[in-house]
Amino acid sequence: MRIPMHRTSLTMTLAVMVSAAATNVARAQTADDPKPVEVRGGTASFDVTTSVPALNVHGKSNALEGRVKVRRGSDGPLLEKIEATLPVKTLATGLSLRDEHMRKYVFTTSDGQVPDVRFVADKAACSKVSANQSTCQLAGDLVIRGTARPFAIALKVTEDSGGTFHASGDSIVKLSTYGIERPSQLGVSTADEVKLKLDFTARPSPVATTGVAK
Repeated sequence: MRIPMHRTSLTMTLAVMVSAAATNVARAQTADDPKPVEVRGGTASFDVTTSVPALNVHGKSNALEGRVKVRRGSDGPLLEKIEATLPVKTLATGLSLRDEHMRKYVFTTSDGQVPDVRFVADKAACSKVSANQSTCQLAGDLVIRGTARPFAIALKVTEDSGGTFHASGDSIVKLSTYGIERPSQLGVSTADEVKLKLDFTARPSPVATTGVAK
């Protein structure tokens, strides 16, 4: 049986159209899927005034780590499942005795544990400032000494062509919010408000290859 040429052409055209539509749907789904990125070696620093004028205490750690899933949005990136951790032992002020007092009086729990500082948030929306820059408002829980309290910070985020994000921002943490008394040493006590600054780069997470058949 001979199939008319016009019917064959129509069948081929329909097949091509269906294939193209399926490809476009797959691409749209892939583009809309959240992409995991991670932070390794980010910087967290703090600054707090004291009862002595012109005397501040500064501290810093370069061990900030985190992970987040990024989804494309019409007005800027959409962040999901935000998690960040900072080992307390990596925070340093430049004076070992002061560091010991800080860890003891600020970060040690009643049972002698020194848990990491953690931040978690379900999601956050960002607003575009320019083609590759956005401002992200993060609101979640900051956990210090095992106690979680609401915490918010605004981050300025710049994205490069490779999907890497550089972010920085600052906020205020009050010791009294966590029931922490202001540390005092040799008659000098710190203020209740601590200025916190974050600066980090988030890169696409490595693709896991475990279990892939060869």
